[in-house]
Amino acid sequence: MIKITLCDKGSDKLAKPNKVLIELRRKRGESQKTAAKNIGITQSMLAMLETGDRRGSDATKMAIANYYGVRRRTYFFWQ
Repeated sequence: MIKITLCDKGSDKLAKPNKVLIELRRKRGESQKTAAKNIGITQSMLAMLETGDRRGSDATKMAIANYYGVRRRTYFFWQ
């Protein structure tokens, strides 16, 4: 099971980089631009998800899960 942790943008905590999301992309050998295009989001959105600055919509989470082949019900855990 792969867990992806994303941080709330409105949180008082500093955003934590999403190491799992970064690792999933790197394992495919893809740039942010390529991965984002294949997922169906912008490169800037993927960058913000990876840095923890954005959470993403449910649709974005589903697209990421489908693209990387991770289970939908178990991969997003909020801090």
